[in-house]
Parts: sequence; C-alpha cells; structure tokens
Amino acid sequence: MRIVVVCNHPCKRTQWFMNTGKRMGSELVFMNYEELIEKLPDLHSTVIKLEPPVHKECRIEAYQILSRTYRDLLYELQQIPHASSVRFLNSPKSILCSMDKYQTKQELVGFPVTPLLGVGFRSLDELLVCMKERGKYSIFLKPRYGSGAGGVMAIRFNPRTGQWVAYTTLCVSGSSIYNTKKINRFSGYKEVMQLAETVMHMDAIAEEWIIKDQLAGENYDLRVVCQAGQVDSMVVRCSRGTITNLHLNNKARLPEEIGLSADLQEEINNLCVHATQTMKLMYAGIDILLTRGNRVPYLIEVNGQGDHIYQDMYGENHIYTNQIRWIQSLNR
Repeated sequence: MRIVVVCNHPCKRTQWFMNTGKRMGSELVFMNYEELIEKLPDLHSTVIKLEPPVHKECRIEAYQILSRTYRDLLYELQQIPHASSVRFLNSPKSILCSMDKYQTKQELVGFPVTPLLGVGFRSLDELLVCMKERGKYSIFLKPRYGSGAGGVMAIRFNPRTGQWVAYTTLCVSGSSIYNTKKINRFSGYKEVMQLAETVMHMDAIAEEWIIKDQLAGENYDLRVVCQAGQVDSMVVRCSRGTITNLHLNNKARLPEEIGLSADLQEEINNLCVHATQTMKLMYAGIDILLTRGNRVPYLIEVNGQGDHIYQDMYGENHIYTNQIRWIQSLNR
C-alpha cells in the first residue's frame, strides 16, 4: 500500500516521516494539497497523511487568514469522493474538528477538559462581565482555531485594585500585532484590551486558568502522543511561566522526572486513548494538565496533527515507526 504525505511544501517533518517509511520498505510519495485535490479521485490502495502547512508568517491577522485557508482546503478534500481502498491516517473531517477548540469541547462532553467560560466575546468589558459572573478572575483567552500558542493570552484581573495583567506571545509593532517566540507581559487596561480584542475579533474562547503542577520550581504540562489505541510518547513541557509550548524556548523533560504513580499513569493513558477515539483520530497529540498539589488530570487540547516531537524523532523514533507499522498492517 502506497503512502502519500501531504503538505504545502516539503519540510523537516515530512522528510523525516518519509525517510522512516522508506527505511521500513514502504513506498512513499509527497504531494502538496492542490495536487492531492486533483488526483484524489484516481488514487487506489493508498494511505494519506495530512500535515499542517508550514510558513513563516507571524502577523496574527495574516496567520488567522492562513489558518482559514487551510480549513477551506480540508473542507474541500472532505467533499471529494475517493476509492474505498484509499484512507486517510486522520481524515479531513476529524482534523477540522480538532482544530476547533470549541467544537472539541463539545465532542468531549463528560471528559475532564479545562472548563469553558464562554465563546464569541466582543470586548474586554464583556469578558470581564463573564469573569465576575463566574467568579473566575484568571482565564485563558485563545483563538478558536490555531495551535502552537499563537494568539493565546493568560489574563488576570484583580477585582480589588482593578488592575489587569496578561502573558502572551503577542506583541505590538507599529500598526501590526505579531506572534513572537517568547512570552511577553502586559499590564494596564489599554494594553490588554488592544491585544485581547484583536484575538476576540478573530473568534475566541475563554477558559478557566487552572494552576499547573510544578517540577523544580517550573510549571509543566504533558504532551502525549496517542495512536492506534495506545500511548506512544510523552514529554514534560516545563516553563517559568504558564505557557509551556516547547518552541517558546521552554524545557522538555522526561516523564520519569515527575514521578507519576502507576495509577495516575494509567488514568492519563486511558484519558488520551479514549479522547483520541472519541475524536475519530488514528493519532493525536494531546495536552494534559496536572493540577498543583493533588495532580488531577485535565485535558487541555487535542491536536489531530500533533505527532511531531523532536525528542522522540531524534531519539528512538517510536511515533513515526509505529505509524508506518500500522499502515503496513493494513496489507495483511
């Protein structure tokens, strides 16, 4: 069975996956999305892996336009008929669902997800009304669509002093707002309002800010890659701040360093497996938060294209190797 890897252009993750497959004796071909849309009706005996587009855009509004364009491509792919011998590793429909943070929470009703406070806010004042009604003055504001912490804001309001503070990758330069590769701190109503309302105008959700457990004085959460009904890889993402994405110069640590009990490890594994299956994904990168003190697990996000972990890729390469093995098993 042939494997087609799809991205807007070749990149490190597509090349590494293809090298893994060729080393294991599989036939692999690269296509961009336009080529796949054209050729999909004529393909047979093929497994298709859809990778997210790669680009260097850091302006938040332009980034969101690219995200919308990509979602349109996935929706178009979803409508194209194809042979029964063709299957997607993760379908366009399931990836679209996982890209939508609000829809993901609807799909995972009954799971311990980070609590949603609201969606569709139009102003910082409207958000504050919600915060006061819920008695939650520490929240995360996130673009409804997107990944990699782009546009995410950790916001606190002090009801006694009326002071705001926000931590985010966003920054202002001239008339544009950019994503950076570091966490910036803003205080004051006008600063926070400008950034928060920019995110809101592109559609956003607000979640309760749950305090994360710590390792050696740093906050951490877990990125867990689950595929084919089992956990393949786990990395501990540590940060002095509250946003832990590794591309923001945060630290990757080994799971053994946080001393998970056997029962807690099993609980996390089961949570990730069931979430992946519920989202109809063959594989997923799942972000798990453990609360400080009592280490209760919460599911933050499910990423339908979140299998790219450098620590595994340059280590034992479990993730891509097991994906290829699963694809090869379809021929048996």
